[in-house]
Amino acid sequence: MAAPLRNTHITNVLWRHTGALISSRADLLRLGALFRLAAVSPHSAVFLPLRMNEPSDTAASWRDSQGLADLLIVRRDVPLRPSAWPTIRATLRRGPGAPATMSAPAPRPPAGQTYNPALQALFVAEHAHTLVMSGTSTALHEAGDELTWCGNEVATNEDVHRYGGPTGLSQFDGPDRRSGRRDGSWECMVLAEDPIFHRSRWLRIMSEPAVA
Repeated sequence: MAAPLRNTHITNVLWRHTGALISSRADLLRLGALFRLAAVSPHSAVFLPLRMNEPSDTAASWRDSQGLADLLIVRRDVPLRPSAWPTIRATLRRGPGAPATMSAPAPRPPAGQTYNPALQALFVAEHAHTLVMSGTSTALHEAGDELTWCGNEVATNEDVHRYGGPTGLSQFDGPDRRSGRRDGSWECMVLAEDPIFHRSRWLRIMSEPAVA
């Protein structure tokens, strides 16, 4: 994807078995659609160069503790080995490909809860400063639905309205949190922060005199 989601950041997760996806409402909705797009794309992957984004204070804190990463979303049946990603990524720097427009599937009805532990497992690898997140078509579609739910939740979440965030809305878990293996026992929190919904910001805007 040529244009990154400017208010989105994701950390490495394997070193400390934990990490975070930090995003705004609009970006969470877009990201949910991109996960669903990857879910129905058996011959492609979705790459988001998120490290280019200017970090918020929250993202900078995570960056200093364990580092920020780009994100690659891919179905597990796509013949792309994570270890081959550095070579593939190098070819992307040689110039942009032909632009294309694609339609992502619509989200299904929301689960209606803050954290859905029944989500199918996602798998994670890290290569070339990129977090590779993969899963079955169903797992990626469910993850996209969950991110869409998080995006919709931002607009009404009291903590976001009170402080602007960050607020934990959900969490993705590795396939086996009991294994102790970094590639199986990781967790990635979904944190929302969006100053546009911060109540004090709107009170300040409303109190400013109108310009004739």
